[in-house]
Amino acid sequence: MIYKQWRFTTGTRSFMTECPSGQLTLHEFKQFFGLRGLSGDANSYIEQMFRTFDMNKDGYIDFMEYVAALSLVLRGKIEQKLRWYFKLYDVDGNGCIDRHELLNIIKAVRAINGCDHDTTAEEFTNRVFDKIDVNGDGELSLEEFVEGARKDEEFMDVMMKSLDLTHIMTMINNRRHSV
Repeated sequence: MIYKQWRFTTGTRSFMTECPSGQLTLHEFKQFFGLRGLSGDANSYIEQMFRTFDMNKDGYIDFMEYVAALSLVLRGKIEQKLRWYFKLYDVDGNGCIDRHELLNIIKAVRAINGCDHDTTAEEFTNRVFDKIDVNGDGELSLEEFVEGARKDEEFMDVMMKSLDLTHIMTMINNRRHSV
C-alpha cells in the first residue's frame, strides 16, 4: 500500500512538474510517458488510451482526468479496472470487442512491452475468444469480457501488463532525481 501511495504521489507531482499548463495533448502524453518511435499498432493503442483518459473529450488530459486515471490504475478494484479495460479495448465504441479490436490491442501491448511470447498474437486472440465468447457471436460483451477475464488468468495478466506503470514511474522518479 505504501508503494502504491508513493507511485500515486510521484505520478501527480510529475504531472504538475512536466505539464505546468495542467493539460496534456496527445503528443505531450507520449513524451511524458517516454513513448516514442512506436509501431502502428502500438501508436493506435496509445491514442485509444489517451482518448479513454480524456473523459470530457476536449482533446486534452487535464490534471483531474490524469488523477482519476492514475487512481484507477494504481488503486482501483478489479471490477472497475475490467470495465475500464473494456472501454479501452472497444475501439469503435459499439459496446462489444471484436477479434480485430482485441488482436490489435494484443499486438500493441506486446510491441510496447517488448516481451517474447510462446504464442502469436493471433493464436492468443483466438484462444481468448474460444474461452470467453460464451454465445459464440464473435464479439465480447461487457459481461463476457469481465467474467472471462476473471476466469482466464493469462488474459487477466495481459490486461494488467497493458497498464503496468512500474517502468514509467521508475523513469519519472529517476528523471526527478537527476534534475
